[in-house]
Amino acid sequence: MRIRSLALLTTAAVLATTTACVPTSEETRPAPRPSVSEEEVTPVETPDDAPKVSIVDSSPGGAKDADPLWQGLAEAAANKSEAYLKVYVHTGNPDVPDSGEATITADTPDSVSVTVDAENVDTEKSPFLLIQGTFTVEEIGGSAYTLKAENSDEISELNPKGPDDEARCTADDAQDRISLAAQDLADDPDKREDFRQQWGASPQVWWGIQKTADSLNQEGGVAGDFLTEACGEYLQQ
Repeated sequence: MRIRSLALLTTAAVLATTTACVPTSEETRPAPRPSVSEEEVTPVETPDDAPKVSIVDSSPGGAKDADPLWQGLAEAAANKSEAYLKVYVHTGNPDVPDSGEATITADTPDSVSVTVDAENVDTEKSPFLLIQGTFTVEEIGGSAYTLKAENSDEISELNPKGPDDEARCTADDAQDRISLAAQDLADDPDKREDFRQQWGASPQVWWGIQKTADSLNQEGGVAGDFLTEACGEYLQQ
């Protein structure tokens, strides 16, 4: 069943984060959280031959301390080691040339810039661009890196297991499940890796969860339209 309105996802995120109170004759108490079934999470095991720096993720963009892509590139450049990437980046400039180099930067302010051969960038989910392959990494500035591809092979064992974006966005309980995940991540950012393994198989939704969680933790606590954007292409079908 399709969610009836794109706005409902954003509305659900707001409702999940509001400490609404239900009046009774004696007291006011918080409104109950929506009830959803427990997620089945399959742990991801790293193969012995995978590069030490292996990142399968959706980059939230922004500062280094919040972006695993930036952190991984910095580690690989400092240690002169290879990095395996399967990373989605949401960019405001999704145009990628047919050949030559492309510079990919998230549309969040103060994000890292990655220059890579266009052949290693998949635009199928544009404006979510996928950088995939094993690379050598060179730092060319405080927030800029150049990648040289060793190969473009996928290390499938590193992929999180679970529903894809379409399944997540069109599920009967999508509103409650996705917005609650964003709220729970906002409440406990240290559990990001657990959430990545749970949601990483749906990279657009995982991006939306991260961006919504970050927005909720900013002054004012506004959810934003990130979940609507993550699911838009499926809800308009």
